[in-house]
Amino acid sequence: MLAPVLQVLQFALLIAGAVALLEGWLHYHFTRHEKAWFLPVGVLGTVTLVLAGAGALAGGSVEPARLLSLGLGTVAAECAVALFFKHVVRGRHSLPFMLLAPAALGLGLLIAYPLVFEVYLAFHDLKLTTIMAWSRTGELPFVGLKHFGKVFTSSPLSEVSFWQLLLRTVWWTFVNVFFHVAGGFVMALLLNSVTRFKGVYRMLLIVPWAMPQVVAVLAMRGEFHSQYGFVNVMLTKLASAAPFLGDLGVGPVQWLGQHPFLTCTIINVWLGIPFMAVVILGGLQSISRHYYDAASIDGASAFQQFRMITLPLIRPVLAPAVTLGTVWTFNNINVIYLVTGQAGGTEDADILVSALYKAAFAFYRYSYSAAFALIVFLLLFTFSMVWLKWSKGSESLYD
Repeated sequence: MLAPVLQVLQFALLIAGAVALLEGWLHYHFTRHEKAWFLPVGVLGTVTLVLAGAGALAGGSVEPARLLSLGLGTVAAECAVALFFKHVVRGRHSLPFMLLAPAALGLGLLIAYPLVFEVYLAFHDLKLTTIMAWSRTGELPFVGLKHFGKVFTSSPLSEVSFWQLLLRTVWWTFVNVFFHVAGGFVMALLLNSVTRFKGVYRMLLIVPWAMPQVVAVLAMRGEFHSQYGFVNVMLTKLASAAPFLGDLGVGPVQWLGQHPFLTCTIINVWLGIPFMAVVILGGLQSISRHYYDAASIDGASAFQQFRMITLPLIRPVLAPAVTLGTVWTFNNINVIYLVTGQAGGTEDADILVSALYKAAFAFYRYSYSAAFALIVFLLLFTFSMVWLKWSKGSESLYD
């Protein structure tokens, strides 16, 4: 039982040691840049740390040629950094840089390195037939843009093409974000008119979104069970209470078997409304009541006040929220995976990211999946830039 705890402690000590080395390295460069021995000692110390770290990670089995190339690269990099600190930084802004350094290191390890490695994989060929050679030599065959072309011409799955997945993902994103915004607006307007217990209502509203998504999705999945789920139980009772509804076809539905995509959409709409409602409510509460009072005096109706006051003034809040909601929904594999059991199961509910997951971890097409992921990123980046430009979401109200 103590083994997992010890592993966590070892990892924590490793992180603490890495942060301490980083802070010591920065402190040396900030405080010793005027010394005559600053450059040689910095180069010697940095090269020693890098080579020792490389040897520890490789278990002491690093080839001399690799050590030599790594050492020469470290010398060049440290010389450039040391000269930059000596002639440009000169000890200024040491505190903010040292405070930001651990976070920057974490982001570099968790985001920058995987992104660079993903780009490398996209232009090379890593799959089951080449992975053993890659593990021995560390080299992969270069294939250029081959995998980017295959993304558009070959199916990532067995039955659905890329273009079908793209259309389904666009529809999935549009429907979910539309109901997130519409439902969030309704809930925010209702809460904004409440005078008592507003904090309690807001707390209850945020529970579905604040709850861990795995728990929330699995709980909602159970409500769509064909026999014992709440939805089918209520449909059965409704058909029994009103027989004419049964004649119209109202009754239990095989949600997970026959309508997996619709089930995922309903669950994701329920999960996303609270976040959008809280964001919109914050925007509504920032609008001064004086605008509405002046509009009422001028005889403006409630709809005119909503169209001419609420919508324009809430735009700086709503546009970034819609952008975030679109990106999150486009990339939301959790709901699809957990509801349909995506261990290679049904493809009727797959969207781009769930197909990407299957291509990588069910069909082991690693380089193809890396190119696929970059294309998805470019799609989202392009949409975000166009949407923010069109909606003027990056501008303040008074620009």
